[in-house]
Amino acid sequence: MVESVQTYALIGATVIDGHGGAPLNDAVILVDNGAIKEVGGRESIKVGDDITKFDVEDHFILPGLIDAHVHMVGVGSPKLLDNIVESNYLQAMRTVVEAGKLLEYGFTTIRSAGSRYDIFLKRAIEEGTVIGPRILTCGLALCRSRGHGDYIRRDIYEIPEDFLKDNLPKALLVDGVDEVRKAVRQIIGQNVDHIKVWATGGGASEKERATDMHFTRDELEVIVEEARMVGLPVMCHAESVESVKLAVELGVRSIEHADDDNGFELDDETCRKMVEKNIFLTPTLAIFYFDLEEGEDILPSWVRSLKRARKHGVKMLLGTDTWADSVTPYGKFNISEIKLLVDVLDMKPIEAITAATKHGAEACGIDDKVGTIEKGKLADLLVVKKDPVADIEVLLDKDNVRYVIKGGRFVVNHP
Repeated sequence: MVESVQTYALIGATVIDGHGGAPLNDAVILVDNGAIKEVGGRESIKVGDDITKFDVEDHFILPGLIDAHVHMVGVGSPKLLDNIVESNYLQAMRTVVEAGKLLEYGFTTIRSAGSRYDIFLKRAIEEGTVIGPRILTCGLALCRSRGHGDYIRRDIYEIPEDFLKDNLPKALLVDGVDEVRKAVRQIIGQNVDHIKVWATGGGASEKERATDMHFTRDELEVIVEEARMVGLPVMCHAESVESVKLAVELGVRSIEHADDDNGFELDDETCRKMVEKNIFLTPTLAIFYFDLEEGEDILPSWVRSLKRARKHGVKMLLGTDTWADSVTPYGKFNISEIKLLVDVLDMKPIEAITAATKHGAEACGIDDKVGTIEKGKLADLLVVKKDPVADIEVLLDKDNVRYVIKGGRFVVNHP
């Protein structure tokens, strides 16, 4: 069985290593006990007779993909009320299937953007009970009362507050500096990898506009301070230029979305500060295109902002805001973002691949382990039948996937 092979060589493929340079033709990747032992041209690496060999000539190998903004919440319906009232146990079981679908498209790592279940799903994957991508967890994301993660209209529905708090799939409700501080400390106690906060609304209702600030400066400052004391980064949902500027000043790890319905744009100074502080930007273009009404298009001002940030050298991430399999199908929806990075932001395919691999690993703080194909890193690899540098769209068809390898293990095998 391929799955049980510990030491092997992938021979003859073109390697796209994630650094953004020219691909290496006719390459050999030697894998041993889950890590890359050697990578180079066929003539430079000697492969012993006792090593299992996989002929992948005419194939292309890139690092395992990273989605830096995913909600693993297992909701069965896009209807918000259904998300609250259906069984938590059922939702938790569905996340197992979501994890498998992500692997099918080559996602070997994801960064959670808020989930009641991500901590436990990660544990199940790490212990081998479930096969799925590597997960960077945050648990429930921090949300003010009646904020973006607390989206049930109280003028329509009468639901006990305690019930809501126990069943919101993505959010932990906190108000005021003291509650915020205690909540961050409690989340840290769940052994999470980062803290996620909704600094603004998200446009779910009339009184939950995307551009509204949802936390005060003092509250946001406490979130960043508490996270920093234990070495955790902060992932910040920010849908106004005002909120982006504040988050950048406070020193979050990444800005999520960075749009502004009022048409304001990121200025040169803010972009320069993001570069100086190594703050990443996750546009999540796919979810914005999904939310458009017929005849609408995304705001030109937002596209200009994103391109300005790129011009200054702000590192972009592949992130999707995937949240409900029935409308944002896991795997298929996630991979659609890589083409949007090319089509909307004018990235070259090789740049989009770097955003989806190397930059994602850097944002997650695991670039010493994954994100590029090089000696000593874990063997997280995506082997495809067609050249994504020539045409990024080949990655959107999972029939082009030959192997997905996570930590040296073949988790997807399509002969």
